Amino acid sequence: MKGLRHKGFLPLTRCANLLIIRCKVKILNTIRENIGLKIGVATAFATFLLVLLLVLFFGAIQVPLISKFSVIQILLVLAILIAAISILVVSITTTFLIQRPLNRLMSAIQAAEAGDLKTRSGVSSHDEIGQVATQFNEMLEKINQLESTKLDAERKLTKVQEELKYKQVLEEKAQIISSTNLRLEESLKELSVLYNISQAMTGSIDPEELCNLLGDVIVRNVGIDDFAILLINEETQKLEVITARGFKKNDQVRTITFDLGEGIIGQAAKNKQPIYIPDTSKDPLYLHYKGAKPENGSFLCLPVVAKNFVLGAINFSRKGIDAFTPQEIRLLTTITGQVSIALENARLYSKTKELSLIDDLTRVYNRRHFHSILEMECKRAKRFQRPLSLLMIDVDHFKKFNDSFGHIEGDHLLVELAAIFASNLREVDTVARYGGEEFGVILPNTSVEDAEQVGSKLKDLVQKMGMIKNKSKKIEITVSVGVSTFFSDSNSVEDLINHADIALYKAKAKGRNRVIVYQEKEATNLRIVDS
Repeated sequence: MKGLRHKGFLPLTRCANLLIIRCKVKILNTIRENIGLKIGVATAFATFLLVLLLVLFFGAIQVPLISKFSVIQILLVLAILIAAISILVVSITTTFLIQRPLNRLMSAIQAAEAGDLKTRSGVSSHDEIGQVATQFNEMLEKINQLESTKLDAERKLTKVQEELKYKQVLEEKAQIISSTNLRLEESLKELSVLYNISQAMTGSIDPEELCNLLGDVIVRNVGIDDFAILLINEETQKLEVITARGFKKNDQVRTITFDLGEGIIGQAAKNKQPIYIPDTSKDPLYLHYKGAKPENGSFLCLPVVAKNFVLGAINFSRKGIDAFTPQEIRLLTTITGQVSIALENARLYSKTKELSLIDDLTRVYNRRHFHSILEMECKRAKRFQRPLSLLMIDVDHFKKFNDSFGHIEGDHLLVELAAIFASNLREVDTVARYGGEEFGVILPNTSVEDAEQVGSKLKDLVQKMGMIKNKSKKIEITVSVGVSTFFSDSNSVEDLINHADIALYKAKAKGRNRVIVYQEKEATNLRIVDS
C-alpha cells in the first residue's frame, strides 16, 4: 500500500470519487430540473417499494397459500397493484409538481392580464414550470421597467411638449412683439417726419416760401431722390412748379407748367386722385417733366386738395422699378394732406390779406394800404436820400357821368381807369383807389419832373378813351392830376398828400384835364371846385 500511495494511486482514487460525486450532482440537478424525470423517478421508486413489499409479503406467507393461486393470477394482481400504485403516485406527483405550480402561474398570468403588473408567480422548483414562472416574473419585471420607462418617457414627452408649446407661444409672442416694435418704429418715424413738417408749416404763411420750407424738410426726412411741388395759378389755371429738389437742373424744372389733364400730373390734379407708376418707361402719359428729367424709374403724383378744391400736386420720384412701398405711399399721402391744409390756410390768409389791402371794385390797393406803403417809401427816401413823388388823380365831372349813365356804368369806368393806371406804371410804383373817383400813385425814386411826365402820360391815355355815349348823351372822359415831391416841398407824409391835393384842386380850377405840380407860393387862395 505504501508503494501504491507513493506511486500516485491515492490521488487517482480521489479524482474518481470526485467525478462520481459530480456525476451524482449532475444527475440530481437533471432530475430536479425535469418534470418527466421527477415523475419517472417517483413512479419507479414507488413500484420498487411495492415490489419489495410484495416479495417480503409472499416470503412471509405460507407456500400452500401461493399454491392455491396460479402464477397468472398472482401476476395479474401484482400488475393491478402496481398500476394502481403508479397512478396514485403519478397523480400525487402531478398535483404537487405540475398542477399547483401551474395554478400559481395561471393566477399570476390572469392578474397580469387584469393589469396588476406587480404580481409575481411563486417559484418553488427549478423544473420547466419553475423556469417558466421565473421567466414570467422576469418578463413582468421588464414590463414594469418598460412601463416605468414609458411613464417617464410620457412625462418627459409631456414636459417637452409643454416646453415646445410654451416655446411656440413665446416665439409667437416674440414675433408679435417684434412686429409691434417694427410698427412702432415706423410710426415714430412717421410721427417725427409729420412733426418736422408741421413745424416747418408754422414757419410761413406765404405759399411759395412755405413750399420751399417743406422741400427742405422732405429732403432731410423722407429720402426721396427728387420731388416737386406744383400750385395752380388761379388766373391761368395752369400747374406751375414752385419748388423742385434733386433734379440736375432745378431752375429749369421751375419754369415748367402743365395744363389740367396734361400728362400724369395734370390727370392727377384734374381727377383729384393719386397716381402711382411703378415703371415710368411703360407709361406714355409720363412726360419726364417735358424733357427736364429723362431718367426712368418710379413716379408718385399726389394731388393737393383742400375742401374738394385742387390747389396743386406733389410729385415724388425714385430710381428703380416699384421703389415705393405701401407704407411710404401712405406716409407721403399723409404728408400731402398736411401740406394741403397748410397751403389752404396760406391761400385763405393771402385772400384775407388781399381783401384788407385791395379795393373790392377796382382791384387796386385801397386807401389804408396806400398810406402804409407811402409811409414806408417816405422812410426809405429819407434813409437813402432819394426823391419820392406822389400823384393824386381825380376823374373830371364824375358826378355828371353817374347822373347820366348810372352808377353801374360809373363803377365800370372806375375799373377801366384803374386797369389803365396799373398797366402803365413800373412794378415799384403803387396805384391805389384813394376814395370815390380819386386815385393815388406813389412813384419811388422819381423826381418832380419825371413825376409830371408820368402824370401827363396817364392823363393822355385816359383822354384817348374818347367820348362815352348813351342814347342822346355823350361825355368825354378826362382826369386832373396833382403832383407833389417829398424833398422839394414836404417834410412828412401828411404834407406830401396835402400838397398833391392842393395841386389837384388847382388843376380842376384851371379847367381840368391837366397836370399841375405843387408850388409853395401858389398854395393859398385856392378855390375847391365841383368835380
